Amino acid sequence: AGRTVDGFTAPAMAALVRHDWPGNVRELQHAVERAVFLGRGPLIVPADLPAAVLAGAARRPAADATGQAALKEALAAPERQLIVSALEQAGWRRDVAARALGINRTTLYKKLRRLGLDLAALEPAR
Repeated sequence: AGRTVDGFTAPAMAALVRHDWPGNVRELQHAVERAVFLGRGPLIVPADLPAAVLAGAARRPAADATGQAALKEALAAPERQLIVSALEQAGWRRDVAARALGINRTTLYKKLRRLGLDLAALEPAR
């Protein structure tokens, strides 16, 4: 049985946001899967993340903590990548992608709108 993870600590999320992700969404997916597998608590902490992610985060300075808009946009990029990857892997079936992401379908639709993701433009023609 898999372990339940409630989220990330702020330092772990900051490390993920600051990393360049040269391997794009697959590298991010593998880093999160590894953290879930190796972590012990309900939250993923920096020690659960791959060393390459932490090293990349150390090279890039953190955004100004008072810049809410900057933080929201920094968090939106990896969230967009995760959602698009989940949709691709689910054959663009929203219900399957939502389940894979651990959210309900309504939440997925809200995130798609908030992140400006147009599925008609992203989804390959059938």
